Amino acid sequence: MPDLSSVTEEFVRTSAPNPTAFQNAKKISQKGGFQSLFQSEDHSLIFGECAGSGKTPYSTSVDFSGDAPVFRCSCPSRQFPCKHGLAILLDYLAGKPFPTAAVPEEVERKRNKLAARAEKAENPPAPKKSNPAAAAKKLHKQLEGLALAEQFASDLLTNGIASVSSAACARYQELAKQLGDYYLTEPQAIIYEIVHAAGQQSEQPDDAALARMTALCVRLAASVRKCRDYINRKLESGEVLPDDDALFEAMGGVRTLAQLKELGMTEENVSLMQLAFFVRDDSVRQLLTDTAYWLDLRSGAIVHTENIRPYKALKHVKAEDSVSEIQNIPLLCRYPGGLNPRVRWESATPAPVTPESYQKARQLCEPGFADAAKKVKNELKNTLGQSEAAVLLPFDAIALTADGQPVLRFQGESLRLCPDPDVTGNLDTLCVMAPSIQTGAAFGLMRWDRLQNTLYFCPLSVLTDDALIRL
Repeated sequence: MPDLSSVTEEFVRTSAPNPTAFQNAKKISQKGGFQSLFQSEDHSLIFGECAGSGKTPYSTSVDFSGDAPVFRCSCPSRQFPCKHGLAILLDYLAGKPFPTAAVPEEVERKRNKLAARAEKAENPPAPKKSNPAAAAKKLHKQLEGLALAEQFASDLLTNGIASVSSAACARYQELAKQLGDYYLTEPQAIIYEIVHAAGQQSEQPDDAALARMTALCVRLAASVRKCRDYINRKLESGEVLPDDDALFEAMGGVRTLAQLKELGMTEENVSLMQLAFFVRDDSVRQLLTDTAYWLDLRSGAIVHTENIRPYKALKHVKAEDSVSEIQNIPLLCRYPGGLNPRVRWESATPAPVTPESYQKARQLCEPGFADAAKKVKNELKNTLGQSEAAVLLPFDAIALTADGQPVLRFQGESLRLCPDPDVTGNLDTLCVMAPSIQTGAAFGLMRWDRLQNTLYFCPLSVLTDDALIRL
């Protein structure tokens, strides 16, 4: 549980709803925006008044008396926490004087409300009973939608991928829209991708464009087949409620933390180190995904987190950012998945990364390229899985081949390096750093080159004995 003594600038930055709010908070702190600053006698609360746009200053406080910090401010901002709440923390970190004062009545009143709410939560009402009839009805509806998706894939493969006209694209776009009524968001998204790719291709598409279209069609056909088998098994067995099968999400199902806990998809006392962070921009699905990869310092597993922000809700969904501290998590929830499952948690305590942490992380990398390639190939065989796999690879050289192709080397093995579309300049940065790094571990994404039938590696960070260098 974080307290005032454990607050760092990193904590303030990651608490900000977006980078702009953090920068504005720094400006307030640097300009001395707070007219008064106080702390409670037990150091669980800091509060003060900050000059605003009107005559009346804003009353701002940050309360550490509960399980998680509570930001309060009388300003009209809809962002949470606001820049004033962040600024008062920065003032505290800057060593500005915070004389002791009594807790304001308004804060005391709100504390009592939170305590009453917490007491009520300890005795929650009985959970709502699951409705098997409604679940079965939804499965039947999904079967109807899968028939539409199957007809789409059949038409496309029968008529030829290269023959899709603009009129056909419009018709298929309407079909994809209809699938939203059948609770099939993932097959719907694949069809949107196919339609988008078809609309972008020229009259004489190259091999790469055709390979991508073919892969999408194969993925859709596999999705329809496997999802239909999954639904039929559930209907025949009578076990129609959501389970821990990854196909539940392949159809577009969404799991809550409560469901993950109920299914036993949890692990206690986990320490995670972030290896990379980037934002995926999916113009087809109209959303941004803040993606982070983490190393479990106990098991060596590499997991990932996702923060999905639809274009139409960007103002209302907090953007995630990179994290440089280790996250000690009392209860980690894991989604069903393969090599790099998605994870979530409700609370975590940050801890500084030490040289011992970096050395421990290096010890958890793969034994060699061949071992990693074997694991990745098995992962990529699943047509409904991810098109990439995250790995931590040892290396003893970063070199250029005779034709200028950058490669990673370890004990005589070589692995081709390629840039990542979501991280600008990552490969260029690595090549510039190469002469100064003799050995270490490289973290990145392994992907399959369909044209050359070989694996390649997109580096995202480099781990040494005393640093994590993000590319």
